[in-house]
Amino acid sequence: MNLEKYLIALMLLVALIAAIVEVPYSSLALLLLGLGSGFMNSIDDIMERTAYLLVAIAAPAVSDNLDLIPAVGTYLNAIIDGIAIAAAGIWIASFSTALVSRVMPDSAS
Repeated sequence: MNLEKYLIALMLLVALIAAIVEVPYSSLALLLLGLGSGFMNSIDDIMERTAYLLVAIAAPAVSDNLDLIPAVGTYLNAIIDGIAIAAAGIWIASFSTALVSRVMPDSAS
């Protein structure tokens, strides 16, 4: 397993734990994990980068409907919200990297 898969697994684990018990600064931890993943594994494909943005925006709104499921709905909602926070971090890092690469001159020049 490469580092990207470990980071994604760690994001999922933090989101799962934070959904079950109250963990201080869990949202910040998820955002930082997403930023780290995004900077270490830059996404060059605009469609994939856009998909991360859509997950970060739409997933929390859609997951709010899961609260209607008795017993597990609130946990599912919290897990998806955590994943969306991590996806936002990935998108921010990827977008920043792409923006900097477009502004900075090529090293070959």
